[in-house]
Amino acid sequence: HMLHERLDTIEEKVIKTVEHLESEVKSLLNMISETTVNIPTVPGTPLIDAFDGQYLVRYNRC
Repeated sequence: HMLHERLDTIEEKVIKTVEHLESEVKSLLNMISETTVNIPTVPGTPLIDAFDGQYLVRYNRC
């Protein structure tokens, strides 16, 4: 009985930690996204998706 209570407490802490980390990651991704919009690139350079390393279909036409 006591072991189950302890496991429930640990599970609750893990869930809260994961929720907090998800929130932090979302915030960091938003900051990265906002920052990279302002980085100048050479026209015609393929835009790279930093999260999977694949080239995006569109090209920078600035």
